[in-house]
Amino acid sequence: MKYPALIINESKLADNIRTIQRICAEYPISFCAVTKCFCALPRIVDIYYNLGVREFADTRIPNLKKIAYHDARRWLLRLPMLCEVEDVVKYADVSLNSELETVAALSETSLRLLGMKHRVILMVDVGDLREGVLPEDAVRIAGEMLKFEGIRLLGLGVNFNCFGGLIPNPENVSIILDIRKEIEMKYDTRLPVLSGGNSGSIHMLTNRTMPKGVNYLRLGEIFFLGHETSYQQRIGNMHENVFRLEAQIIEIQKKPSKPTGELGRNAFGEVVTFEDKGDMIRAIIACGRQDVDMKKIVPYDTDTEVIGQSSDHTIIDVTHSKKEYKVGDALSFSLSYGSLLSLSTSKYVHKLYE
Repeated sequence: MKYPALIINESKLADNIRTIQRICAEYPISFCAVTKCFCALPRIVDIYYNLGVREFADTRIPNLKKIAYHDARRWLLRLPMLCEVEDVVKYADVSLNSELETVAALSETSLRLLGMKHRVILMVDVGDLREGVLPEDAVRIAGEMLKFEGIRLLGLGVNFNCFGGLIPNPENVSIILDIRKEIEMKYDTRLPVLSGGNSGSIHMLTNRTMPKGVNYLRLGEIFFLGHETSYQQRIGNMHENVFRLEAQIIEIQKKPSKPTGELGRNAFGEVVTFEDKGDMIRAIIACGRQDVDMKKIVPYDTDTEVIGQSSDHTIIDVTHSKKEYKVGDALSFSLSYGSLLSLSTSKYVHKLYE
């Protein structure tokens, strides 16, 4: 066993995928599986594929390159950079866009390299204030996009729960329904895809409030954490611990709870204050802020507490634990979206399956 390790439970992930497939099929609504949280690890992608998922999405081109199935459609979820348009048309079948300059470059590049149209989703910002054009500009900008010979305007999309934390509801999701109607009438075209958000929109499927006509979601976190992201409510009996972190103890000693002497800034330039709790038993694990933010992990042993972190060390108060830990023991932690993302990205964290 190598540590630190991100442990992936394959059967739990498969259960969660089947649950979401059933929910989406009942509505009905289609989805792409977002792979960025696990950096498109091929073994995990295979689980989705073997369960019938044929659409995958990521924010990074290197991750899309790993998804090599010929019958799978790949989405680029982050707006393309001008410096990467050649890779975008090579490795993404669909990309989300809001800038006409970028779409022009995609059009020219796709025709030149592939001799075909690149599919585009026009993102509309309905209040989260991340990517997207304002609703009042969407019809005009869609009209400009339709002029590009190398572009197929596939539909419209909205985003929630990310930058501003905006929660999707029937009113703000319906904005793209009205915009689509106007675009189709004005330009005599058809936009077959209306993407109504991400894992934060799942509650609108379970309570049957998703506006009719919205037919696509971009889903990632729901599969790993088992809850929708708007209200953090668990969906049915979905597993909430598909992934966990295990890290090995490299020191365990009784020490004061407060540093002694004149204190300055820590390794990250922060001024940290300490409460004097007397002596405590402190375990150090070989995993630090370079791998994961301590605020995003929760010990399985509820009688322990994460109290500090440097680049390569995380310090755990195990004073009140019922277990007698020793050097070489492993501590387990449940994860959030943010911690899963950083642990997947870190090349120093082993990826293991069970």
